[in-house]
Amino acid sequence: MSSRGAEQTPTTHDDVARRDVLIEELTRSQRRLQDLYEISRILLRFETIERTVPEVMALVAHTVPLRSAIFVKTKNGSHALVFQAAGQRQTQLAEAKTHAAHAYGYLVPSDGELGLEQASAMQLPAQSELELEQSAEEGAQSRFVLLPLVVNRGAIFGALQVAGMQPLGELELVFVSAVVNQLATALDRDCVERALRTSEAKLAGILSMAVDAVITVDETMHIAMYNAGAERIFGWSPNEILGRPIELLLPRRFREAHRQHTREFQAATDTTRKMGARLPAIYGRRKDGEEFLADAAISKLNIDGSWLFTVFLRDISEQKRVEREKAFLAEVSAVLSGTLDNDLKLGNIARLAMGDFADFCVIEFLDERGEQRRLEVSSAEPEKTAAAMALKLFPLDRTRPHLSSVVLQSSQSQLVTEVSPALLRSVAPRAPHLRLYESMGLRSLIGVPLLVGGRLLGALIVATSRPDRQFDEADLHLLTEVGQRAALALESARLYRVAQRAIQVRDDVLGVVAHDLRNPLGTILMQTDLMQRKGAEPDRRARRPGDVIDRAARRMNRLIQDLLDITSIDAGHLSIERTGVVVRQVMSDLLDTQQPLAASRSLELRRDATAIDLEIWADRERLFQVLENLVGNAIKFTPAGGTITVGARRQGVNALLWVSDTGAGIEASDLSHLFDRFWQVKKSARRGAGLGLAIVKGLVESHGGRIWVESVLGQGSTFYFTIPIVVH
Repeated sequence: MSSRGAEQTPTTHDDVARRDVLIEELTRSQRRLQDLYEISRILLRFETIERTVPEVMALVAHTVPLRSAIFVKTKNGSHALVFQAAGQRQTQLAEAKTHAAHAYGYLVPSDGELGLEQASAMQLPAQSELELEQSAEEGAQSRFVLLPLVVNRGAIFGALQVAGMQPLGELELVFVSAVVNQLATALDRDCVERALRTSEAKLAGILSMAVDAVITVDETMHIAMYNAGAERIFGWSPNEILGRPIELLLPRRFREAHRQHTREFQAATDTTRKMGARLPAIYGRRKDGEEFLADAAISKLNIDGSWLFTVFLRDISEQKRVEREKAFLAEVSAVLSGTLDNDLKLGNIARLAMGDFADFCVIEFLDERGEQRRLEVSSAEPEKTAAAMALKLFPLDRTRPHLSSVVLQSSQSQLVTEVSPALLRSVAPRAPHLRLYESMGLRSLIGVPLLVGGRLLGALIVATSRPDRQFDEADLHLLTEVGQRAALALESARLYRVAQRAIQVRDDVLGVVAHDLRNPLGTILMQTDLMQRKGAEPDRRARRPGDVIDRAARRMNRLIQDLLDITSIDAGHLSIERTGVVVRQVMSDLLDTQQPLAASRSLELRRDATAIDLEIWADRERLFQVLENLVGNAIKFTPAGGTITVGARRQGVNALLWVSDTGAGIEASDLSHLFDRFWQVKKSARRGAGLGLAIVKGLVESHGGRIWVESVLGQGSTFYFTIPIVVH
């Protein structure tokens, strides 16, 4: 026992002291490790400098008794945080700030101030009384340690200065250095993440504002990214489309070609490519199934061996529509300027409207008398041409509704996106008319007025029978442009005809003055010459020169009055003073004045007694002028032994008056020219200036009536005209 006890080394006081120091050092090391672990956790969930750095410094001060600490960061925004232990003098803190400013300025030369004087000091955990006393000793050696914030890239973007209550040992310096390294890494990661988030936000903002569709798909052709522009174009929301096949956005007939194109592009060396380069056009497909023309490009990116494809797509259907409209309007303008014939102009417009735009075109025109004519009805479908021709031949009745009645009555455009059975019934006055519309299969229609300066010239109607074609506001705008051009062309043609007619009238008037006025004037001059000659008085009395001069002067006066009347009619200034006129009285006066002339030609002049007690709304003198002119013509062209009849009867709200004869009749080819001014049946045998019937027509129309003639060769002619009846 004693032997064994003698072998043991006795424990000395120094050994105990070294053991206690070792234990204490191990305890401090464990605490430093624990604090480093906690600091790591804080920095992993880095929030902001103002919140995270104070938490870190509190743990550092828990391990290393600190008198002060100053944190400086100037990269991507300046930050300065100042910490001090409780009970420290302001002079000591000022000394720390000065040291930090100079030391950091040495590491990172800068002209700017760090702003440490304005930084408020935050309190560190309270230290022991002994440590405070030691720190407060005058003349104590400076204990400042400034460590730069540096990452692998080598840039210094900040520093941490600490001042211990006492000089820092090697392990404490290692601890502080480890904290600074972790803090630098965390700050750098935060900067990178913030920059990434900012970049992503900018990219997201750009993509969200982009009008074009930007769509990214993975190698399996499933959609991974889909911007707001794509949503506007295709109609699918991101929640509906993300993760689904890209083929949903393509028409079925293009899907296989798209897959092949993508495979070829993946294997190619170029990273971007224009899509559809070898195709006449590419199309997209909206959520509702509508197809649209598109322009697109594709790019590719390989990330960790996986491919991402991004498509930039633009809906160009509106652009193409505008281009087609411009080309169509240019063609319309060229066609309208190519001829002065109204029927040919509008017929060409109708043919142009066929094709992609419409299946049917109806053009109705109001002539200078206000009469409505259906100039053209065209069909783009050969099997419906017969229906179009039948519609063209259908008689128009302005008192009943028809296809263009709304446009003509209101002078307003009409867009019917969907033609309903009720609408067809409303514009079909009779069952055959309705069946004709039904056979055309009208689906959608547009009608526009042909207006110039507020004056209505007619209406242009287009319709489609295709189930997949429906007119919209854009189509209405286009047809309105066509209508305006057509109306201007029609007005230009009218003005040209007016000018040509004015030239012709001038020439005709000159001819009348040169011929028809010269004859009676020559007679007057000859008679006055005879009267001045010396000769036997009985000879002069036998010739009765005064009567001859009187007849010649009256003829000249009548011719001049006709010229004045036709000029007033052309200018629209013909004086009409209407009152209630009884037909019987006018006919009695007419027969009294014309009976002697008829008898001298061996003609019977009589009146038809039917309804001659009618009271009409007319200018009595002008009405007498009309009847006198018609009866005078009948007397001229009816051979001896013939009969001339003047009659009247009621016809609705009008009185129908007529003058008939049993003369030779009028050639059918001449009927359309009878009311033309200066026109005569036989140019070689002039029986006047050819203004009588033109004046008659103008007088009748000025009363709101109309005039026409019916004639059979060898049997005679009848001139009819209408005058409104007085309504009591």
